[in-house]
Parts: sequence; structure tokens; C-alpha cells
Amino acid sequence: MTDGFFVLLTAARWAQFLSLFVLFGVLLFPFYVTRAAPAPSGERLALKMRRAVLIAGAAQPLSILVWLAASMASMGDGWSSLRDADFLKAFFFEASFGTIWLARLSLTIVLVGVLAAARGRLPARNPATAFALGLAGALLISQAGIGHPAGLPLGERPIVVAGYALHLLGGAAWIGGLWPLGAILAELQKDDRAQPYVEVALGRFATMASASVGLLLLGAAINIGPEMATLKASNPSAWWWAAAMKAVLFGALIVIACRNRFVLAPSLAIRPREAARDLLRNVIVDQGLAVVLLAVAAFMGVTSPTG
Repeated sequence: MTDGFFVLLTAARWAQFLSLFVLFGVLLFPFYVTRAAPAPSGERLALKMRRAVLIAGAAQPLSILVWLAASMASMGDGWSSLRDADFLKAFFFEASFGTIWLARLSLTIVLVGVLAAARGRLPARNPATAFALGLAGALLISQAGIGHPAGLPLGERPIVVAGYALHLLGGAAWIGGLWPLGAILAELQKDDRAQPYVEVALGRFATMASASVGLLLLGAAINIGPEMATLKASNPSAWWWAAAMKAVLFGALIVIACRNRFVLAPSLAIRPREAARDLLRNVIVDQGLAVVLLAVAAFMGVTSPTG
């Protein structure tokens, strides 16, 4: 693979991760924060979340098309392979990953249609949001079929794919939920009447995030098992250095989350504006760390653990 294809694939995977994480986290939000925000905060929050869904919903199909095109070109004879009927037939109908790509493209088409048709009703506790959430989750899980788990022996593959699913869904619920969480904290800066809603939302987000981190760690433990045989302690590959960086970033997110939950959130009742300001600052830092973490994950996806 040339450097150009490597960079393009990494960027496309990163954009796909980020868009699906935001979609999944924002669409999931109204199903655990069931209390409605008071007017006019509720209207402003709904607008911000619809805007996030719109942006992520536009980035997802674009990134998957770039990812697919770059993958095909890197496996074939460059960009000319995209016009080769025999190569296209072999890629989609003869290779084991071809059916996964066709399924992912089909899911993307349906997701775009649902988001377009129900844009005024998203996100809310309704069937359209639940359907879009399921599609985003399926797109996240299906990445295992075109990643490292697809190359494992048939006996190991189902367990690792299940671990991959837990890892991604847990991460998407937690990290993707940071976007609506930041929006509600920003709202408290404008309107003190939103305080009771913010306190409820913070508590429910914390409960969801704790469960999500558990799933994420369980999935990571399952995923890392087959790769341990490739680790050379004296000369780790770039993939292992990236894995170490990902662990450090994850640790930083956990430290900030603990401070938010156990120090800042309880002080909302005493000094609401100051606590909300500090919480919002930390959430923005979390969002930045999450963007970098997803870039590292995208790099790991196009890099072999063996170097």
C-alpha cells in the first residue's frame, strides 16, 4: 500500500468512526434521558442535536464511499480498478469481504433515507429514532467484517467479532453522548431554569457511561487476546505503539469523567453556573481527546500488529 492510500484510508476510517459515534450517541440520548428540557431550552437543544445528526449523517456516507474506493484502488491497479468490471465482480461477489461491503452500503442507503425522511422528528423517543439508532449500530458492528477480525481463523472469529461489537457500541454510546452532554451544559449557562433538567441528564449520562465503559473494556479484553502473540516486547510494532497511545488517551478520559461525576456534578446544587462552566470545559476537553483517540483507532485499523 502506498503512503497516499494509507493516509486516505486512515482519514476515511477516522471520519466514519467519528460520524457513526456522534450519530449513535446523539440518537441514543433521548432513550436514557427521558425527561424533557423546559422551554425555551428544549427547543434550542433539539435544534443543536438535529444539527449534529445532519452533519454526522452527511459525513457518514461520504466517508464510507471514500473508504471503499480507496480500499478497492489499493487492492487493484490503482484508481483505474474502479472502472474494471472483472475486478469489481471479484471484489464484491468473490472475496469474503465483498458481501460485508454490499451490506454496509445497503445500510448506509437506508440510514440516509431514514434521516432525511424523519429529520424533523430526530432525535426523540420514537420509532424513527430507534430505527436510525439500530442502523448506526449495525454499521459500527459490521466494520469487524472488513477489519483485522476478518482475517482470524474461523473458530476464533465469532468471539472476536462479538468483542469488537461490544467495544465499538460501548465507545459510541459514551463518546458520542459527549456531544449532547456539552449542549445541555452550555444551555445552563444561558438559562438557570434548565438546572433540574441538567442534573437529571448528568446523572443518567453517568449511569449509561459507566455501563458503556464496562462493555468497552470487556470488548477490548476479548479483542486484544489474539493479537498478544504478535507483541515483541523488545521491538513493538507501530500498531502496538498506537495501542499504548490509545490506552493513555482512554485513561485520561476516565480521569476526567471521574472528576466530573464525583467532584463537579455534586456541586451543581451549590454553585450551578460555576460548576456547569467547569463541567462544560471538561466535556470539551473530552471531545478533543475522543477525536484524537478515534484517529489512533483508525490508524490501527489500517496497520498490521505484526508491523
